[in-house]
Amino acid sequence: MARTDRFLTVDGVELHYTAWGDPDDPPIVCVHGLTRVGRDFDALAVELEEEYYVLCPDMPGRGWSEWPADTTAYTNERMAELLVGFCDELGFEELRWIGTSMGGGLGIALAGGALADRITHLVVNDVSPDPANDAKESALERIGEYVGDPPVVDTVTELEAYYREIYGGRFSAMTDEEWTAFTLRSARRTDDGGITRAYDPRILEGLEAGVDDDNDDGPDGWEIWEAIDAELMVVHGVDSEILPTPVYEEMLERRPDAETVEVDSGHAPMLNTADQIEPVRQFLE
Repeated sequence: MARTDRFLTVDGVELHYTAWGDPDDPPIVCVHGLTRVGRDFDALAVELEEEYYVLCPDMPGRGWSEWPADTTAYTNERMAELLVGFCDELGFEELRWIGTSMGGGLGIALAGGALADRITHLVVNDVSPDPANDAKESALERIGEYVGDPPVVDTVTELEAYYREIYGGRFSAMTDEEWTAFTLRSARRTDDGGITRAYDPRILEGLEAGVDDDNDDGPDGWEIWEAIDAELMVVHGVDSEILPTPVYEEMLERRPDAETVEVDSGHAPMLNTADQIEPVRQFLE
């Protein structure tokens, strides 16, 4: 079946999502990383749509979803609430979850919390439940340097060159065609006709609030990880800064039942090649 683009208003926030497959099939919710969009899962969704109903939302302030005036919509807590509402509105009593980076962190929180009785399979792509480690904090500082001030260029070609420069050594390998599609899926025109990234620069405020929340007395991420009832898979970019190898190994020590996929990349594997997609497909069965 062809991809369809749909919109759903959840608690006053309009969310865009792409849907693949038959709505009568078991649902999979795929959630992207901090500055990314749901279309990042296109290659994976194509391979899963014969067996599943695959939904890939743009989180608030990304892609075609609403840019709320109140930036609290960009905090992890609020995004988690909106994702619960998304599943409620669509009537999902049981679902599988695939999350890259931020989307994986949200999946951990929800599989161990508000959606604990509904998420049956959780794929965590290159992120840990550990709220703070030195490598992660350093990487977040680097990310913060460009998130709040995305470049504005004259052409899509220039934006693609920018994406290749900042992501080329981190993401798993992509073809020239994939880089162009990646760029088109995550570009927007500015008011004066320039080209820039398809997100609200104010999402950095949500990231900063999330870092502050890591230092409060909230639930311990490791305790949540250990308590999850869902089947677990961890995808690890072996050179990842966000999920350094010692933290990845601790995830497995605490949950030795978790299946794994190791990818020759930094942060984050793109789930775009057969050697990444096939283990995920088998795990979801």
